Amino acid sequence: MNPGTDGSVAGLFRAGARLPIAVPAAGPLYDGHFPGRPILPGVGLLGLALRALAAAGAPRALREIPMLRLRRLVAPGEFIELVVQACDPNGRVQLELLRGADLVANGVLVLGERPGAAVAAVLSRPPRGTVNVPDLDELLPQRPPMRFVTAVEAVGDDGLTCAVRVPEHSAFAEIGLAPAYVAVEMAAQSAATFEGLRRVREGASGGPRIGFLVGVRAARFTHALVPVGETLVATIQLATLAPPLATYSFEVAAGSDVVATGAVSTWLTATGA
Repeated sequence: MNPGTDGSVAGLFRAGARLPIAVPAAGPLYDGHFPGRPILPGVGLLGLALRALAAAGAPRALREIPMLRLRRLVAPGEFIELVVQACDPNGRVQLELLRGADLVANGVLVLGERPGAAVAAVLSRPPRGTVNVPDLDELLPQRPPMRFVTAVEAVGDDGLTCAVRVPEHSAFAEIGLAPAYVAVEMAAQSAATFEGLRRVREGASGGPRIGFLVGVRAARFTHALVPVGETLVATIQLATLAPPLATYSFEVAAGSDVVATGAVSTWLTATGA
């Protein structure tokens, strides 16, 4: 697993390479996810996988997630093994994450900085403003610093726009910056906010439900990093609904600069926070 002369990912890894991942038994990754029921966030698992790849010499930046399926929950202190199934010189890596014989996650990532080109927006953002909605504690089971949604700015029949940010004390914050893949969690939490609002409008009781990010598709990132503590805008739009599974298109932007686009799938449980 020594680097190739061309510095490519294919030179670093071969199909069948196995990298150990020790999931932290405690710490900031679990703060607010979820109170009384600590579970590793899906983006936390993605981050651990990227760190394992980077430690072995792969590029640290993530520019695309063509496909990622999160199949099983990961609890604190578990041991995960990353298996590289295939890779190519352009940074495309196909991988599996295993817990013993159990498949925890699998997908395809494209590593490396994106050369200059901007990602086109996929959604039309409604005008931003003040929207009268319940307190976020009534809509989302996440609590700070894992809660990235700070306000609801616009609501439509099949989607909404939220103000989002990475808190300064987030597990993903480092010297004022966070990896751009946190946009996936911003989108998932915006989707959960939309679902919470739908339940409130239908008169459902029992408070917010716990939901999980179970899939990411066609995600593209214009930047490797985003600023911590600064407000971004996440827009989500319902694409398919087959309860308890739902898929949403998303866009995360900083002003007029689109940071990330793609689609996320979420699984809503019957369990309250």
